[in-house]
Amino acid sequence: MAEKPTITITFKQLAASLIKRSERGTAILLLSEMKDEEESLTVTTKIYKTVADIDENLYTEENIAYIKNCLAYMPYEVVVISANSTRFADFVKAIMTVRRTGWIAFAGIKESQADLASWIKSMEKRGYTYKAVGTQESMDCRQYVYFNQNGVDKNGNIVFAKDYLSSLLGILASCNITRGCTNFLCKDLSEITETDDIDKAIESGQLVLANDVNSVRIAAGINSLVTLNTDTATGDMQYIETVEAMNLIMDDIRDEFKNRYQGSFKNKYMNQMLFIGAVNEYFSSLAGEDVLDPEFDNNAEIDVQAQRAAWGYVLK
Repeated sequence: MAEKPTITITFKQLAASLIKRSERGTAILLLSEMKDEEESLTVTTKIYKTVADIDENLYTEENIAYIKNCLAYMPYEVVVISANSTRFADFVKAIMTVRRTGWIAFAGIKESQADLASWIKSMEKRGYTYKAVGTQESMDCRQYVYFNQNGVDKNGNIVFAKDYLSSLLGILASCNITRGCTNFLCKDLSEITETDDIDKAIESGQLVLANDVNSVRIAAGINSLVTLNTDTATGDMQYIETVEAMNLIMDDIRDEFKNRYQGSFKNKYMNQMLFIGAVNEYFSSLAGEDVLDPEFDNNAEIDVQAQRAAWGYVLK
């Protein structure tokens, strides 16, 4: 059939570019701009790639510092969404309009951390790949990174955890699937308040920073996932770079299905198998790039039981 090469070739291109695309990290920085004390909600979205791009007249000095701290770690882009509000709900529409995935942080606003974390967890269940870093503990979510340490910057100023989120956002968005954030140098800190038991904190799903020789580094690049099983929540999924790779793969397959298969091919068994075959070639290519474990059985297949259940069959 003529259709098969189209799907296969596209997946091969996606596999070949996956590592490079993982370097194009988007940081979505949420900022509360209350300086004009407006009664009606105003939401502004700007995209910056260098500090020279910043529209400094739009932000308070504190928020300009947050943007610069994020850009200092050189993510691909920083999407700044600012509003005269501290309610996370007021930012959701803008987030989903500007980007369908990316790293998110609400800098400096403690009361919005719980809502952001809850939203990330709910979006994960719906299949979205938004990720966030924040100060809400016990989320047990592979898309959410929990951080809660205070530190001291290079000028000797105290930096509270909620204020360091913009820097962590830049770090996480700048790393990729081959360069994780474990042992990453936090160059804007001179000291961090150590946790009492680093190993215990890591086991509980906390991203921990540790003092090194004249520097501060990330002890282990983990998310907040702690409840494990043998299928959907394994130990390797506690590492940020693993989940990054999983998210890219999931987005690739979903986009190919939606944009190239669904509506273009009759959904009969032969075409389904062509699509599954293309996915498996994609997996094989990623195993060759060491993105997937080449010793693991990386295969896609049709879940007949789930498919029949979705169609309303009662399985005997």
